[in-house]
Amino acid sequence: MTVGILCCQVLEQEVRSLIRRFPDEFYIEILEWGLHVHPPKLLNQLVERIRAIENQVTSVVLAFGRCQILDKLPEDFKIPVLYPPGENCIGVLLGQERYLEELYREAGTWFLTPGWAELGMSFIFNEIQCSGLTKQGIDPMTVARRMLEGYKRLLLIDTGVGDTVLQQEQAQKIADIFGWRVGAARGSMTALETVLQKALDLSRKPA
Repeated sequence: MTVGILCCQVLEQEVRSLIRRFPDEFYIEILEWGLHVHPPKLLNQLVERIRAIENQVTSVVLAFGRCQILDKLPEDFKIPVLYPPGENCIGVLLGQERYLEELYREAGTWFLTPGWAELGMSFIFNEIQCSGLTKQGIDPMTVARRMLEGYKRLLLIDTGVGDTVLQQEQAQKIADIFGWRVGAARGSMTALETVLQKALDLSRKPA
């Protein structure tokens, strides 16, 4: 009885850390990072992959935030499809309530998870959708500075996974580029762990 996991690349380290704690077997696929920037594309890929494995697993966990699209998933899958609460991966790893608290504390906050931190400026360019400007002869950094003018703080979310020294270095490098101050917040994998446990509980129920 296997639980399937479709995981965003930026949450891979957290998910792999969690599944090592369970004695159960999981089937895991990692989807490319940045799909949330194009929600219809994300939805299509998730539906395609769920259809491909729904006869091989007892349930599927989507290791994603809602990303503006997960509530539009079809309801006719053969197995339960679960995902953690949170509008995006920040909400998943920080908790949606804490996420909003930090935004209220300082609206000009750029949040950085471990996965995003390790991607560095590639993530920033992708997130503000200016990664392809170089091909058009436009300097993406100039556009980024203009678009992110109102930001004042970078908040690095520490979930205790990956190369934390590299994450801190990358966070500081990004902050220096934009003149932001750096803060840190302790993250949590509770939301991911809870949804994985729920999927396992469902798989153990008698047919």
